[in-house]
Amino acid sequence: MKSRSSWIVAQSAAVISAVVSLQCIAADRADVVYLNGKVVTVDSHFQIVQAFATAADRIIAIGSNATLRKLAGPDTRVVDLGGRTVLPGFIDTHPHTINGHARQQELSKVSLYGVSSVAEVIERIRKAAQSAAPGAWIVTTDIGAPPDFFNLPASLAEKRWPTRGDLDQAAPNNPVYINNSTKQPYPSVFNSTALRLLGVTRDFVNEERVHVETDAAGEPNGLIYGLDLYSHDSPLRGKLLSMLPRVSPQVRQEVIKLAIQDNNAVGVTALYEAHGSQPIQVQYLQAVRAAGDLKDRFVVAYEIPAREPLAQIERWMSEHPESAGAGQGDDFLRVRGVTVSMDGATQMGASLMNKPYLDIYGRVGNGASVVSEEKVAQIAGLAVKHDLQLNVQAAGDQAIDMAVRALQSVDRQTPIGQRGWVIEHVQHPSRENIAALKKLGMAATTYSSVDFSKGAQVYVDRFPGQDVWKTVVPLRWWFDGGVTVAQSTDGAHYEPMFTIWQSLVRMDGGTGKSLLTPAKTISREESIRMYTINGARVMGYEDRIGSIEPGKYADFVVLDHDILKVSVAEIRATKVVLTAIAGKIVYGSLP
Repeated sequence: MKSRSSWIVAQSAAVISAVVSLQCIAADRADVVYLNGKVVTVDSHFQIVQAFATAADRIIAIGSNATLRKLAGPDTRVVDLGGRTVLPGFIDTHPHTINGHARQQELSKVSLYGVSSVAEVIERIRKAAQSAAPGAWIVTTDIGAPPDFFNLPASLAEKRWPTRGDLDQAAPNNPVYINNSTKQPYPSVFNSTALRLLGVTRDFVNEERVHVETDAAGEPNGLIYGLDLYSHDSPLRGKLLSMLPRVSPQVRQEVIKLAIQDNNAVGVTALYEAHGSQPIQVQYLQAVRAAGDLKDRFVVAYEIPAREPLAQIERWMSEHPESAGAGQGDDFLRVRGVTVSMDGATQMGASLMNKPYLDIYGRVGNGASVVSEEKVAQIAGLAVKHDLQLNVQAAGDQAIDMAVRALQSVDRQTPIGQRGWVIEHVQHPSRENIAALKKLGMAATTYSSVDFSKGAQVYVDRFPGQDVWKTVVPLRWWFDGGVTVAQSTDGAHYEPMFTIWQSLVRMDGGTGKSLLTPAKTISREESIRMYTINGARVMGYEDRIGSIEPGKYADFVVLDHDILKVSVAEIRATKVVLTAIAGKIVYGSLP
């Protein structure tokens, strides 16, 4: 009888022989061979090779020009990369492509993007009013340059916000609402008709987070602060939302289609939508797919109605069996898992922090969590019971502490290490948090460009006497702690070249100054891993995408610069020449 070691050796040899045979069979039917490139594989060794070959939707071989040329048969297309750099397709693990893309604003509202004066605001609204039915709401985008909307209202020629009077002359017969608080704590603006419908008069009593600004005579001037999603308990916001026109399914589907085109043009090939997503949005994705326009891969996790009683949450979970286990769908569109959101954005004063900081009104506070630590633990226990992959959104350090303790309590009852659970946002983790999350087997998705979009104005000015800015999104700590950390954009700068550049420089977009510290410093290789193979691991697709290796889908991008060699500044200006998903070109071309 053979020894166990001999049996293992024999079986290993058989497996290797079988793999080699399969590769030879695959190589005989290569459809395309790409030569003369710098192919950054992002495999476990971060190999860089000259060439690769594809057949149907898969990569079948990588290696030297000489080796890959042998795979070109009479029907094989041979593509000369001309020395260009090839990377795996980029993966955004918190994009808001399906529920927060700027395209939706422009398609469903009057665009005030790019305006430079109050006069221009008035003119655009006047033009919209000319074709609006009497009494119909005129709803606009934010004012300024997306996605950051810096330096307002100072960047407007008049150095002020538009007011009720400005909007009255533009649209005297229609209620007007400038939705101006989606990215920054700016005021929303209304005309007199809208204020009257909302019941906002000089006698209006300000709410906890909602403040009405008045003129010298004590009358509302049209500016209302705090009408953002974090004012979920605001009666005024609830009344406003009940009055506004609904965006049609057709527009929402068109938004997704255009957002996917935007993604393709910058090399994004896969997305993990696990914040704020609902079943209706999956229906929109299915409609986009039916029309032949789903040219990104999506994994979608539904947002738990966390404010509801626990019994109702469990009933909700039982009503979505498509989210359980490996989920429902295929490698282009899959529903899997659920998300519980705890707190919110620091710039809105919504991150739950251990030490107080200043909110949007300059008041001292420390934010809040929608759910208690106990309830997070209960929800996590239900996720185990219903075999649901759980995502936990926590931004502030106190919220992260709570999340870690809640998850540890569940792990003591039923180990969660092999369940693929994820923590999201995590702008303010400690080293201890990261070590604990490593033990729990958690991955993390985070957003390093907060330094650009929020900068010192939030992380220095709003935290007087603290050094919070030094450890905001500490990517070095994540890598050193051995946790899979993936890159995301949170509905802002969706361009990977911008985000890779920003992850290396950590610049304050408002001042141009660097906020880079040792806790934030990573290498170019690490920045690429975050956006490719680490994203694939978060999606549960590391065996399918995220690197250029035989057997994986042919999802890749071709760049016009070598981002491993050019200056860091040139990374931001690097362009995607071609994007391919499953072997099909979805953007660009090569000469």
